[in-house]
Amino acid sequence: MPLYEYICHACGHEFEEIQKFSDRPLTKCPNCGKNKVVKKISLTAFQLKGEGWYKDGYARPSENPKQKSKDTSSESKAKATSSSSKNTKSN
Repeated sequence: MPLYEYICHACGHEFEEIQKFSDRPLTKCPNCGKNKVVKKISLTAFQLKGEGWYKDGYARPSENPKQKSKDTSSESKAKATSSSSKNTKSN
């Protein structure tokens, strides 16, 4: 569940609240009790960890040759299979 930041315009009290996405924003201040609370817009704390395309938007250079070799080996297997099936049909 996300953590939302709020501020009360009446007393200046700032606080955080964990709420569901479907919950309505808070309006009542827990400090002064007035209905002057608004949700602040702040940066998120969302972070992806580990390695992968999401880390920097690109694959590591060392991964590209591996991918190419896999593609070439699968193509050569497909060619070998089709040529062997042609040889058996002609005999």
